[in-house]
Amino acid sequence: MRLWQEIREQLNEGPPDGVVTGALYTVWEGKGGYFQNIRSLGAFSPQEVVLCLRRGTLRVAGENLCVAKYCESDVFIRGSIFSVAREGSEGKNGGGA
Repeated sequence: MRLWQEIREQLNEGPPDGVVTGALYTVWEGKGGYFQNIRSLGAFSPQEVVLCLRRGTLRVAGENLCVAKYCESDVFIRGSIFSVAREGSEGKNGGGA
């Protein structure tokens, strides 16, 4: 997606081949969120979803959370998301999280 490429260029982030190595996500208040570059689901409940990355995890906290789509490296979570926190990351990350 051109938008992510432009953001990486402005931040001087990411490898020169344009491959995104970190998580990219967008959250819509009260509706849910769309997450990219996810390796697997670590755990999920109506209050928390743990998304595993290449390095570390993303903890998505909220209410009435459910995994609406999980396809390849994309995850769509429905519900009210209150926070997204990255854990266990070492070094520089080329993504949006």
